[in-house]
Amino acid sequence: MGYIEGMKAIIVVDVLNGFCKAGNLASPRLGAVIPRLQAYLRRELDAGARAIFLIDTHQPDDREFHMFPPHCIRGSGEDEVVDELREFVERSVSVRKSRYSGFYGTNLERILAELHPDEVEVVGVCTDICVLHTVADLRNRDYLVTVRSDLVETYDAPGHPAEQINAWALAHMRDVLGARVV
Repeated sequence: MGYIEGMKAIIVVDVLNGFCKAGNLASPRLGAVIPRLQAYLRRELDAGARAIFLIDTHQPDDREFHMFPPHCIRGSGEDEVVDELREFVERSVSVRKSRYSGFYGTNLERILAELHPDEVEVVGVCTDICVLHTVADLRNRDYLVTVRSDLVETYDAPGHPAEQINAWALAHMRDVLGARVV
């Protein structure tokens, strides 16, 4: 890997079958970002950006299932990046994670240290969960972070109104964490 002046890293958070296609936590809202992500990744990777795909992956007895229904269990197919983005996965680095932040228990910190990006853009799902926690940990490490508001999304459910939750999470990342939201 190594330093490239002006290099941008893109972290693609959890654009997986289990969230975007089918499964206990799948939502059409989450899948709706896929076509925009395809165009964005094609343009950015062709221009020299490097992508890191975060992949939510759990064991069948994961403690997270006390809060959320079982999802993205290793080997179930739910823990796979959606087919529409597979071509980009092959040109990128993948990091499996089992918690909200892409940093917890992974080698993401080492990968970013090797890339030494001038900027990190974050896209994917869910805005208020894994995107937010990964952005917080990036900012805690003093990375310049941009969140693409048109390329993040969350789910709609009783007690979790997607539009309001998205707006809150984006404002929090901008106003509290200091990320640039575009």
